[in-house]
Amino acid sequence: MELGANGLPAAPGSDPHPPKPKEHAVNTLRPARPATVTAAVLHFAIAPAFASIPLVGLLYGADVQAAAEAEAARQGQDPGVLAEAGLSFEEHGVAIWAPFAIAALIALLGGLLLAGKRFARTIAFFALPLLPAGNALIMAGNATATEKVQALFDASDSGAVRSLDAAALLEADYAAYPAWLPVLEGARFAVVLLGGVLDMILPALHPARAHFKKA
Repeated sequence: MELGANGLPAAPGSDPHPPKPKEHAVNTLRPARPATVTAAVLHFAIAPAFASIPLVGLLYGADVQAAAEAEAARQGQDPGVLAEAGLSFEEHGVAIWAPFAIAALIALLGGLLLAGKRFARTIAFFALPLLPAGNALIMAGNATATEKVQALFDASDSGAVRSLDAAALLEADYAAYPAWLPVLEGARFAVVLLGGVLDMILPALHPARAHFKKA
C-alpha cells in the first residue's frame, strides 16, 4: 500500500506524489520608466536647439560686423559710425552667457525629471511655456528689426548716422551668415515650441505619476 504525502494511505486512483506548486520568480530588476516620462525629457533636444542660434552669432559675429562696416563704407560713411549709433553685431556680455546658461538649466531639469524628482515636474509645468513664448518674441523682433534699426538711425543727432540705410545694412549682415541659417532657425523654432509643450504635458499624465517621488 502506498502512502500519500500526509503519511496516510492514498485514496484509490489518486496520485500519491502530487506535484509541488511552482514558485513565482521574483523580479529584482528596477521597473521601467513610463514611456511618457522618457518622452517628456525632450530637454536634451531643447537645450542645444535653444543655444544654437546664439552659438552661430558667436562664431560668425566678427564676419557680420565686418560686413556691416563694409556696407557703411559703401554708403559713404566711416565704419566707426556704427559704434557712434550704438550698433554692434558681435556677441558679447549677457548675449554670450545668458543663452548657454539657460540651455544648461534646461538640460539639468531634464536630468531631474529622469531621476523622478517631483519638484522638477512642477518647475517644468510652469517654466517651459516661457520658452516657446520667448522664442516667438525673438522671431517677432527679428521680423521688425529693419524698422527698429532705421528708427534708431533717424533719431540720432549725427547726420552721418541718419544717412544710413538700415535695410541695406541688415541685408549685408544677413548675407554674412551661412546659407543654412534659415533651416536652423526653423528647426529651432519647431523643437522649442513642440518640445516645450510636450515637456509640460507628458510628465503630468497619469502613467508618469508613479515614476515621481518626493525629493
